[in-house]
Amino acid sequence: MSERSRRDAAAASPRDATSRSIPHGSSGGRRAGAPSSGTAALRTGRDVLASGMAHRPVDVICAGMYRACSTWQYEVAAHLVEHHRRGSRLGYLMPGQYAGPDGRTATEGGSTSSTVPGWRVFKSHDGHGCFAAAIAQGRAVAIYAYRDVRDVVFSLMHKRGWTFEQLLRQGMIHQVLANDRFWTRQPGVLIQRYDDLLADPVGGVLGLARHLGIALADGEAAEIAAAYSLESNRARTEALRRRLELAGLDLSQAANSQICDPSTLLHWNHVRNGGSGSWIAHATPRQRVILARLCRRWLQARGYPLHPAGAEAGAAAESHRDWRDVLRIEADLAVARLNYLVRAASLRYPRLARMAKRLLGSPTEGQAGATVWSESKRGSPMDLDSSAN
Repeated sequence: MSERSRRDAAAASPRDATSRSIPHGSSGGRRAGAPSSGTAALRTGRDVLASGMAHRPVDVICAGMYRACSTWQYEVAAHLVEHHRRGSRLGYLMPGQYAGPDGRTATEGGSTSSTVPGWRVFKSHDGHGCFAAAIAQGRAVAIYAYRDVRDVVFSLMHKRGWTFEQLLRQGMIHQVLANDRFWTRQPGVLIQRYDDLLADPVGGVLGLARHLGIALADGEAAEIAAAYSLESNRARTEALRRRLELAGLDLSQAANSQICDPSTLLHWNHVRNGGSGSWIAHATPRQRVILARLCRRWLQARGYPLHPAGAEAGAAAESHRDWRDVLRIEADLAVARLNYLVRAASLRYPRLARMAKRLLGSPTEGQAGATVWSESKRGSPMDLDSSAN
């Protein structure tokens, strides 16, 4: 190992708190004999250097939870790969775009829109077998971030311009939890906690570099953290917003909330002034009941209080519900689960799923309005979740 590598390894060690170990599975129970995610991530970083990964192409999947610094992870990982591996960023890829119509990834010789040689970094959210296969075969590594799901819900509501009921009935809360189960179970995944990344972004950069087997020069992690800081990204989103307004786009329209920059994947409304725990000030007692119902085991497994200070009304409301409200909640949850199942099926059976979405009144790709902005034209349609972070 070179002197720089030894120096970077020593510098990174005390900062690895940003790569948390969390229990696996929806109930939070760690599988018997399974190492923690944090331990696996650090071991993967060492294995990367030992196996010479730097000399062969690898796909870096930035699959963090919605609204949990997953775009920041993508920015930093892309920066690292571009500067240290001469790699490229692919933007957001749906499973079908990654695997291609024949089910094979580009690194297996499949026909895909992402057939780019060398190291590649892309962002995605939904779990899929093509991702799991690439990771298991050593052709890809995964990066994940998470935060309190209740904060994710209200952040998504703000960004998309949806009500709580709309978000719930679309099956998005079910999808967030399903994605979490999928990605945290992947071998060697690097898991970083949103609050830790905000508190120590330099440590977050060092953790990403270690995971990718990249040795950083003195002060380089701090420079990268500054380049993609909250203030820097806020300036980027404001610049994009001004360009869109100059182009005559009506940003009050819900469809235009999905427009993002093609390089950073930042949206014009990406940065929100709402820190951890901000859901407490916005959630109604009924919404707290629903969130506790869906997220109880996940919250307990991650160490989040079920009824934090200021949110006790949810516990009281749960024991004093009118029977009609109980029925409405059950109906909403049933629709939510159905939409989630349709959404999951759409990854395997896209044509059938589009028909079912129309029957259920769910947005289809053509209705979603998610676009990557181009200065030469008004963007190209993308899937609803392609830029939904």
